[in-house]
Formats: sequence, structure tokens, C-alpha cells
Amino acid sequence: MKDELVFTRPRVLADRGMHYCPGCHHGVAHRLVAECLEEMGLVERTIAVSAIGCSVFLYNYILVDTVEAPHGRAPAVATGVKRARPEAFVFAYQGDGDLAS
Repeated sequence: MKDELVFTRPRVLADRGMHYCPGCHHGVAHRLVAECLEEMGLVERTIAVSAIGCSVFLYNYILVDTVEAPHGRAPAVATGVKRARPEAFVFAYQGDGDLAS
């Protein structure tokens, strides 16, 4: 039987250890976002908007253009970015505290 590599790190996910607390969901979420961006061919035209809190560290791990937003304002900032750059794929990444604000 021949060994076959079926699980690799997405190219857009930085090759560094995550600093998040044990049990934190951010590492899993980063990987899922990175896999989707690559699978859909969106890496080159992606702009991520992350908010205050641990979610702001997205720029350390996902290798796309990023913008930081004030607490609770990531959707509004993402809307502004999309209006300014309609050709870009824009998404907001928020943590639980930011989403609740």
C-alpha cells in the first residue's frame, strides 16, 4: 500500500504556532477560513476585517490584506471596504465578545 498525503497546511495559513488559549476556537476558525479561501480561489483578492479582542490577531495567521475595526464595528468597516473595492472579496472576522457588542 502506498502512503498518500491527504492533509496539508493551507498556503495562506502562516507557518507559525498559534498563541491562543488552550481550547480556544480561533485556531480552528483560522484554518477553516484559510481552507475555504484557497478552495474557492479567493486568496489574491481577499481583504479581511477583524475587530478588537483576540480576533484582531487574524493578521498574524492568515496571509491576506487585513483591516482592524473598532469594537463591534467590523461589519460596518467591511461594508465600507467593499464599497471602496467592489472587486475584492471582503469578510469580517469577529470573536464572541465583539459580536455581542
